[in-house]
Amino acid sequence: MITGVLLAGGKSSRFGRPKMFETWQNAPLYAVGLNSFRELNYPIVISTNEQLVSKFNELDVKFITDDKLYEGPLYALCSVMQQIESDWYFMIAADMPYINAAFMETLATHVSDDVDAIIPTADGKLQPLAALYHRRALPQAMAAIDSHRRSMKALLEEVRVSFVEMNDTKTFKNINYVEDWPQHEGDA
Repeated sequence: MITGVLLAGGKSSRFGRPKMFETWQNAPLYAVGLNSFRELNYPIVISTNEQLVSKFNELDVKFITDDKLYEGPLYALCSVMQQIESDWYFMIAADMPYINAAFMETLATHVSDDVDAIIPTADGKLQPLAALYHRRALPQAMAAIDSHRRSMKALLEEVRVSFVEMNDTKTFKNINYVEDWPQHEGDA
């Protein structure tokens, strides 16, 4: 089983306000990821913090709130894995306007008992915030956090990874600054 995990607990400090609630395609930006998970009938978890949970208007998702604020995606993944039973977790950031179910479906075809993480790459860049992680990776993730190595790279150095080259870099575009916001829905 694959569970969809939306990372939605960051500060948005570079954007200046919680960017995931900005309107994109007549809905909040975070809804792009949720709707992609829904198309694939994945159970959905939103990983956020107590300050933001009341801003979501979703009834068909489970919320996991971090006990510590702004610890990053590896910490959030650990929290979800500890509280939600699943084989695989498809983790995506809430600030990706072009993420889609077709990409998710393609990446999921690489699920195997021989790997613990399936990481897309585009133009030679790893995309660990739009990737699949197996529950087997939890001990290594916890060990990385315990040793104050909080980056996703710290986890990838310790588990069996399948890297999948994707031709479409637009899928992985994320919004960090107001200037990154597409002026038109067709912008890359």
